Amino acid sequence: MTELHRPTPLDPARHNRDGFDSGEPILDEWLRRYAGQNRRRDTAATWVIADADEVVIAYASVAMTGIDRSAAPPRLLKGAPDPVPALLLGRLAVDLRSAGLGVGTALAAHVMATAVELNEKAACRAVVVTALNQSARTWWQRLGFDPFYPNDPAQLDLYLRTSEIDATLRNVR
Repeated sequence: MTELHRPTPLDPARHNRDGFDSGEPILDEWLRRYAGQNRRRDTAATWVIADADEVVIAYASVAMTGIDRSAAPPRLLKGAPDPVPALLLGRLAVDLRSAGLGVGTALAAHVMATAVELNEKAACRAVVVTALNQSARTWWQRLGFDPFYPNDPAQLDLYLRTSEIDATLRNVR
């Protein structure tokens, strides 16, 4: 296996994204065309794991968000403002050549740890994600994320309370 770097912010001048193939064209296209734009516009930050040749093998995009109290699960509401402060994990993808190595889990753990750090400096009650499909929903649930609407199996919106991240990270690593 090739040497992998720790998660780092995407540097479009340094990181090679051209051959990235997650098997999901919408995720691949976003990395190549929009990740840099989103950073420059301060709308999303993209973190990457790259190999020794600076080829991106996984990425995650994150942004601050707020969850409207009317849509928030009851576990997020007690004592929370409107909107409920959260970190949005907008996209996460792993190149097919690196699938199954735990790189996606490591990157998700990095984002969760970032949420804990943010919560110490500001307010970040949860990490939220919209799973791409049912398979992704199952993967997120294995990491400790709960569905916003547990009685609706088709619903793909999930969350993990910041206060539960430490326990989740102990189980992930």
